[in-house]
Amino acid sequence: MKLPRIFSLSWRGFPARTFVVFVSVVVLLCSGFGLVPRLRLEEDNRIVAILADCRDILPLARRAGLSTVDALEFLKKKGLGGLMAGEFTGEDLLFGHSPVEMSPTTSQGKEGIAAQETLFSIPGDYSDAMQLARLLSTRTGTTPFVLSASGDIGVICPVPMEALRKSGIVPDLEGLKVAAAANLPLFYRVAPAQTWQLRQSIAVLKSVLSDWPGISAVAPSGEVVVGYPDLNPLASLLRESGIPVAMIEFSRQIGAPGLNWLSFPDLIPLHSVTNEELLARNIDRVALRERLIRAAVERSVRILILRPAVSGNMTSPLNSFGEEVKTLAEELNARGLRMGWPKLPFADRPAWRMSIWSAVACSMTLFLSMIRFLKRITGTQDKTVDRSEVVAFIVLSCLLAGAVWRVGSIARLVGALTTAFVVTEAALLAMEDPNRCWKSMVTGFLFALVGGLAVAALFSDPVYILRLNTFSGVKLTLMLPPLLVALHDMRRRIHPESLGSLLSRPPLFGELALVMALAVLLGIILFRSDNVRFIPGLEARIRNALERMLIARPRNREVFIGYPCLLLYAFAVRAKLWSRSRELLRLGVTIGFASVVNSFCHYHTPLAFILLREFHGLWGGALAGVAVVFVVKFAALPLWRKICFIAE
Repeated sequence: MKLPRIFSLSWRGFPARTFVVFVSVVVLLCSGFGLVPRLRLEEDNRIVAILADCRDILPLARRAGLSTVDALEFLKKKGLGGLMAGEFTGEDLLFGHSPVEMSPTTSQGKEGIAAQETLFSIPGDYSDAMQLARLLSTRTGTTPFVLSASGDIGVICPVPMEALRKSGIVPDLEGLKVAAAANLPLFYRVAPAQTWQLRQSIAVLKSVLSDWPGISAVAPSGEVVVGYPDLNPLASLLRESGIPVAMIEFSRQIGAPGLNWLSFPDLIPLHSVTNEELLARNIDRVALRERLIRAAVERSVRILILRPAVSGNMTSPLNSFGEEVKTLAEELNARGLRMGWPKLPFADRPAWRMSIWSAVACSMTLFLSMIRFLKRITGTQDKTVDRSEVVAFIVLSCLLAGAVWRVGSIARLVGALTTAFVVTEAALLAMEDPNRCWKSMVTGFLFALVGGLAVAALFSDPVYILRLNTFSGVKLTLMLPPLLVALHDMRRRIHPESLGSLLSRPPLFGELALVMALAVLLGIILFRSDNVRFIPGLEARIRNALERMLIARPRNREVFIGYPCLLLYAFAVRAKLWSRSRELLRLGVTIGFASVVNSFCHYHTPLAFILLREFHGLWGGALAGVAVVFVVKFAALPLWRKICFIAE
């Protein structure tokens, strides 16, 4: 049986198209081998815990006429998976959150100079007075004493009261007790401490961890991690106790990245929205729930802190909060997640390192994309590939893969360049044949998927999955491909003028306006990349609606820029329109494919979610493009011709 030409092979060489297909298949196979550990992790790591702050539950229980334990039992049935408590700071004591009272006092020094100190007093009739006295004694390094005839206990701290406002003083024993009584896992927050208090603070935490075995995760609170810059005592204690660190998303806490690195791989991602942020940004309850769902589904966050509404005319706040917990749990279940306490991602498996298969896949993808781009701009695209070229390609790819596998800086550079050149090649493939635009669009899409999977495989190791390291090529992927495509178009005269002739004549006003518009557009895209705070309200509502309908929402740059520009470009070429303005459409196509490849650079996002998102982006963008072409062809162009006729 005679094989089709695309599969023909001879000793002299074989068709260039066959070579591209062959390399793409090899890249997919190598990427698949490299992605196996990540896929297994994503399959196992599907348990999510919804937590509430103990301080938020206390007033809800009192208003409902229930004990705190009964209120927690009610919330457990709705889907609550844990409780958050922590250490009280000096400010908390001043606001009356703890039975311990704090007041200034003075003492006479050896030289007769009055020294400012702080007096902590504990009511003698408090059930845990002795335990609090013991913890305060450990914290201050002083001995408790009887303060009054009624049995009140006093502890002196030889520090002015003002210096203790932000420092941790005593743990929230009530929160610890109710979590134990309700049999709920506890997330414990460790408050900051003065430098001289570090040893005592670690001793208090050690005592708390020993007395309360229900503590399942720990994270520092406040603006600075306790002990910073010396984080080893805290990290060592948690590691010895077998307790993971809750890695809080988008935290700007000083010292948090260092603690996360010291605690790796015993980390659990956590997402929380404070009441201050809810009020300042006017986040309603639906938007809050969708934000938590997005964190769990898109970013593999496994601890979600849900806070009750701080305002509203609710007759039963506890019931309302319970319904919110239930709705959130049901929606997470509907997306394939299970409720419970999450296990450590790497508890049952070693924290693997970069695979040699991934390095081979990325190296081959980079060389293939670069070679095709160089041949495009030089006009030397041969129909066949010589045997010596194939051998050189394989040897160079293997040598580069070895360097990538052994040297982290080379891996990061190769990954960034790969994404840029993959985007460029995918965009050029998609625009290669405007007369067969649908086939070209799918070809470019498939090439972007192959390259995206190669980059995803290269960086699918634990430090990137847990976001201890971030991929540095996202900005480059947005900036370099448009420049490469513009260079290609000028060199190959796809744009009517070459780069030299364009630079040698005075610029036209329209061209200056176009350049400025492109610069502003690119600046907005770069600025908004990973800056969700600057998304307009209307766009946020559209995003939320698409997420509810499709689960994996396609990215806006693909649906509303990339694919519509591609179809409009094909229409313009066939209709012989806008010969000097088509470059804008081609750059729009490039931006769309940059978004496709960048989706694979979110290594904390499940791979199945990324693939589903890109599939939705393809058909959604195609529909949007058809709609744009329809409007331009049957409405905008006829209207423009009428206006021009009347003007004449």
